[in-house]
Amino acid sequence: MENLNKTFSRTDKTPVATVTFKYKAVQRKFLDRAVWDRPQQNSPVYNGDTIRTAPNAEATLYFVDRNVVDLGSSTMIQVFVNNEETQINLDSGLVSAVTSDSSDMVISSENTTAKVARGSTLRADKSIVGTTQFVVEKGEAVLSGQDGAEDSRVLTQGAIVQTGTEQPFVMISPGKSIKLLNQSGKGVDVPFQWQTTVQTGDDLYLETAPFSNFSDETQRYTVTGLTEFTIPQQKNSFYWRLYAGEAAGDEQSMLGGKITIVSAPAPVLLEPVFEAKYTYVETPPSIRFLWEGNTLAASYLLEVADNPDFRNPQFSRFTNTQSLTLPEFTEGTWYWRVTPRYLIGTESAPESSKIAFFHVEQQNAVQEAPQALFPQAMAETARGQEMTFAWKNKSETKSYRLKVAKDAQMKNIVVDTVVESNSFKLADAAAVLPNGDYYWTVSGIDSKGMETAATAPVRFETMNSDFSLRSIFPPEGFTIADTLCPDVRFTWKTNVEADKRFQVSASPDFERLTADVTTNGNGIEAVSLPKGTWYWRVITESNVGTVKSEVKQVVVAEPLEKPRLLGVTQMVMVLAEKKNKFAWTPVAGADYYQLRIFKPGYEDDPIYENLFVTNTEIEMPLHHVEDGMYRLSIQGFSAASITSTRRYGLAVDHDFMLRQLRPVELLHPRDGASVKGLDAALQPFSFKWSAMVEPSSAQFILQKKGATAPVLAVQNPSKEVQAPWLDAGKYTWEVKATVFEGFDISSSKPYTFTVLPIPPLPPASFIVPEQNAVLNAAFFKSYRSIDFQWTKVPDVTHYRFTLRNAKGKPLVTRDILADAAETPEFNFQEITLLSRGSFTAEVRAQRRLSNGKVFQDGTVSRLSFEIDLPKPTSVRVDETGVLYGR
Repeated sequence: MENLNKTFSRTDKTPVATVTFKYKAVQRKFLDRAVWDRPQQNSPVYNGDTIRTAPNAEATLYFVDRNVVDLGSSTMIQVFVNNEETQINLDSGLVSAVTSDSSDMVISSENTTAKVARGSTLRADKSIVGTTQFVVEKGEAVLSGQDGAEDSRVLTQGAIVQTGTEQPFVMISPGKSIKLLNQSGKGVDVPFQWQTTVQTGDDLYLETAPFSNFSDETQRYTVTGLTEFTIPQQKNSFYWRLYAGEAAGDEQSMLGGKITIVSAPAPVLLEPVFEAKYTYVETPPSIRFLWEGNTLAASYLLEVADNPDFRNPQFSRFTNTQSLTLPEFTEGTWYWRVTPRYLIGTESAPESSKIAFFHVEQQNAVQEAPQALFPQAMAETARGQEMTFAWKNKSETKSYRLKVAKDAQMKNIVVDTVVESNSFKLADAAAVLPNGDYYWTVSGIDSKGMETAATAPVRFETMNSDFSLRSIFPPEGFTIADTLCPDVRFTWKTNVEADKRFQVSASPDFERLTADVTTNGNGIEAVSLPKGTWYWRVITESNVGTVKSEVKQVVVAEPLEKPRLLGVTQMVMVLAEKKNKFAWTPVAGADYYQLRIFKPGYEDDPIYENLFVTNTEIEMPLHHVEDGMYRLSIQGFSAASITSTRRYGLAVDHDFMLRQLRPVELLHPRDGASVKGLDAALQPFSFKWSAMVEPSSAQFILQKKGATAPVLAVQNPSKEVQAPWLDAGKYTWEVKATVFEGFDISSSKPYTFTVLPIPPLPPASFIVPEQNAVLNAAFFKSYRSIDFQWTKVPDVTHYRFTLRNAKGKPLVTRDILADAAETPEFNFQEITLLSRGSFTAEVRAQRRLSNGKVFQDGTVSRLSFEIDLPKPTSVRVDETGVLYGR
């Protein structure tokens, strides 16, 4: 292929599609030009353009009518759109066309045209020299020759048409290179369906491997006699090939391709948080929706409804982002979910997120008062500086009214102002609020001018002086763990050189002091306080009198509560391939938890330890742990913050017995096995299974595909169950079991096996009489019976003999027991049943069980013969009424 790096664009045509590709190995040629260019990602495609891909390249065309065409490697097509109908002319390579629910498409190659119906998928493969294949993967298509509709025919799902040299294999699904989405995380089933002209007796194999040369980790499945096979729960991409006999090294005699499996987990809902609550008075709130998607999703469908079934959703919006804000949610409970949309096809519908819900509540016009922030105790107003009042913002509040008074009853008002923000700066505060005690309140005003309740009066003291004394740490409302109180350093800042007195009291008025320590520094530590609420301050004497810092409250807290375990019993069973979950109740104030599992007496050597668990449950693998007695210890902690020291909690200790528990293991037959029909009838195998722990109850179930009732069900079976007589078909078997403690140890999944059809017995050959023999009068003068003899068929138990007349009606049917005679025979003595004419003798070899049931039938052998006897002489009589003598 010619490698050109130019990209052309044109303004004289309207695009009919866009092209995306892999490995940047795609070229385009306009209808009216001879030069190839290399388009960029999402470049336009115009009517009449020719598109070609390099080896190992892939491309996808997205049409404006929502049809999609995938191009395989080394493929060249030409695109035409006439009268709103899309037509793809395939020159070479492989294309897969997926039509939307509103438009169809035409795929043509040489003398064959396929019109793909709406909502259908068709694959056209011209990658093999001399052969073109049309495969309907979904829906239907109308196939016709170049001259018109008289040769047209409708092809439905699974139909295959080959032109040119017929290939021994045609894969109906999957295609040679497809992508499957692993949405659940557990893997995806990959179903194979093919058509073959290989002889029935030839062995057929399906192989998979992670490498294209099948050099390592190759899985081989025997699929003799089958035309479909499913490989379950595949998580990783792999290559596949299908071949007959020993043709593994002959690429011309096998069919192959690649399955790309891509992880695409369902979206995770983040905001609103689960069971969030929103309130409003008059204006319904706008709510932001936020979720975590995946890189493969092209867009998302956000649905919000007032019912969990999402009937008639209030909002249904597509977005290519992972967040969306929607307005006006009225009172009620609202459910929401997110569904991704992918550009590549999926075997099943895209998996939606879990369903979350939130509440919206309308409140009365009277709202609670805003929350006052500062000032709270002391405000410095020296040197003409501003004084700031601040409070928390309230929704639906248009403005706020601030009042400052000299008395707690708010009668002697000094400041009364209305502001639109949640703060106010009072200029030249020293002039407006001279040294002294004051009180302030704030109330909200809604859009109608209605004023809400005001905050309780907050007392503060102003100080207009060059002398300052400010308490620094701990801040107001700080929480101290009781064990860490002596380690906390109380600090302050002052420009007064005199000695200071550090005071602590149980009441904010400091009428009774718990601590009164004189110090000349800017801090003090080793202060031991009992659990409870305390107030602290620093005072000193200056030229203007006593200078006091603002009073700050601290809480000396006791340890956090111990958590309570949920669902953890005295016996913990470890199930194979599953993690054990431990859960506990949340501890108020705890930010994280420490969890340890150890043997009693060996606390320093835990078998499992996690010192930072932020949830209230954890899953852990315990398959490596031996059976025995263990102790589970969980303790809550809160991290240090601007409002608290680090805090610890009381630990909960729980002793339990751990026991490894494996599910029942199915040993024979293995999953996907094939059993020859003759072996199943003559040498019935035994189903074998094992269990690490003897189950208290078990049930063996054998089911045939398509049947409602089980073929065999055995309660509390032994470890070997004799298989009954099984005819051809697909079967599943499983063992359901529980142990005494009530835990389920059933087999992880049902195993599938196939009983192949029993081949027919070969036909016998008649020896006597000869074919087309004529038995005349001379024969019956010598013999009063007819002796039929035929060649012996090996391994038979019976021969079924049937004698029919010329009309095919059976005259005699006999079951003849096979013996050691080299020439089986049947002596027919009921001559009276025969007459002049043609007859047919039939013999069929059979193998029967002891109960008489035929398990292997043979091919019918036929012998034609004729009985030639003279016709009886007719007697001539006179006519009625002629008398003797006349």
